[in-house]
Amino acid sequence: MARVALIKPFTGLNLGVSQLAGELRRAGHDAQIIYFKDYIIVPQAEAVHYPQNDLCGIWVAARANEMNCNCYKPFTAREYELLFDTLRRFQPDLIGLSLCSVPFRECAEITARIKQQFDVPVIWGGSGATLEPERALQHADLVCTGEGEGLIVDLAEALDAGRDYSRTPNLAFKRDGQVVRNPNRPMVDLEAIAIPDFDPAHTVYINDDRRFYDVYPPNLGRQYHIMTQRGCPYSCSFCIESWYQDEYGKKDSLRRRSVDAVIQELVQAKAKYGVGAVMFYDDVFTSHPKWLREFAPRYKAEVGLPFWCYTYPRTTRKDDILMLKDAGLSSVTMGVQSGSMEVLKEYNRPVPLQMAIDAANILVECGVPAFFDLITRSPSETEATCRGTFEFLVDFPREMQTVGFYPMVKFPGYSYTKRTEDLNAVLTDADYYYYHKLYLLTRTALPREVVRGLGASPTIRREPDLLDPLLPDKLPFFYLDNYALDLSTAFGSTTDLDDDRVPAAPNAPLAAVG
Repeated sequence: MARVALIKPFTGLNLGVSQLAGELRRAGHDAQIIYFKDYIIVPQAEAVHYPQNDLCGIWVAARANEMNCNCYKPFTAREYELLFDTLRRFQPDLIGLSLCSVPFRECAEITARIKQQFDVPVIWGGSGATLEPERALQHADLVCTGEGEGLIVDLAEALDAGRDYSRTPNLAFKRDGQVVRNPNRPMVDLEAIAIPDFDPAHTVYINDDRRFYDVYPPNLGRQYHIMTQRGCPYSCSFCIESWYQDEYGKKDSLRRRSVDAVIQELVQAKAKYGVGAVMFYDDVFTSHPKWLREFAPRYKAEVGLPFWCYTYPRTTRKDDILMLKDAGLSSVTMGVQSGSMEVLKEYNRPVPLQMAIDAANILVECGVPAFFDLITRSPSETEATCRGTFEFLVDFPREMQTVGFYPMVKFPGYSYTKRTEDLNAVLTDADYYYYHKLYLLTRTALPREVVRGLGASPTIRREPDLLDPLLPDKLPFFYLDNYALDLSTAFGSTTDLDDDRVPAAPNAPLAAVG
């Protein structure tokens, strides 16, 4: 039996480490998940007082106030001491870090500290390592490129038997200073994967100089996160799915689990973890009508929890939405991303604007609380495209809510990043501050002609804060608020700093979002 420690710096979507832990345990090995540190959300003006990731996530919140979602308190000697002590107690044969591109620098620091203390291989996996394996190998001994279910079990088997693992598919490493990348294995058969291991008994959480045991992922509240499919029917250039499609082919990258497998996992999660809601993180949950027709009645009968999912304008069908609502659909998010066809073309997302409006009207007619996503601060944007987005949003059903807007982040390797590498932003911070307020104004109950008039006012352009009395002072925090985090309560705030083994309260809330 091999022992594998899986470290998730900055809790967020925790599907990767939970899936790998499930694979290892099913194969007869031992796995421990360690959530290490968390982000804090601060006003962008205060972000200079905190360390933050190189690729920062900015959230445009109520009244166009910008919040930085990727700040954190400095890593402390006490936190590293707790991490090392946790690893020593577990005695791993392999230590893995799961990361996207955002915390690359922080993962490099964690890895360097670990390698000073432990003489076992350190492997990086996740989208960040997959996109930049050569860069990752400047810090890690091994890198998983692509899906890791088969690789992690193969490594555990080899370590347990003392065998050479250098030919394992999906593995990258250095030999004599040169990067070696083994061939990719076929994409994972989703029917063959294990049920993810979210068991609190296998989890440790370290943050704010405290260590907690028996932890359900601390950022999930009472939610259960799941994906029924991998891949996407579409190829938006700002999304990692476009990279996967280039790497593996669109047909091979898009797969969906059977309804049987999905229901089995959810029934187990409901009984084992006492969750109150389900979050389906499929890129487009509402694709494949035949699958939905099989899923909806079984979910209603066997799971019966409120759930949230993503839809897409081209896959938003009234009959399907009504069927999902009857099964428990309590809110839905639809990507819009821009109200300018020029910008949407740059995004390789040629959805006619009227189609997006029609899809939104379907959601409104079905009575499902609905949200929309919008990307701003894109280098493709101009004054004219932002004005076009404003005009589109005036006509977009005002019942469609928003939790805020997110500026474009150029992740390494994405096709949009490559195409706009030399494109500089045209608009200023002041321009976006004005337009963000106009976008939020379209979500109010003001008559459309009044919104358009305010949008045309030179006075408002000079003094956009004049709109504030017309704008709400807060936006919905999440898509299912009753089951999300309580941001007013600090996780573990009453525990003793010196207590070496502090159990966490079930589904304890957290004062930071990953």
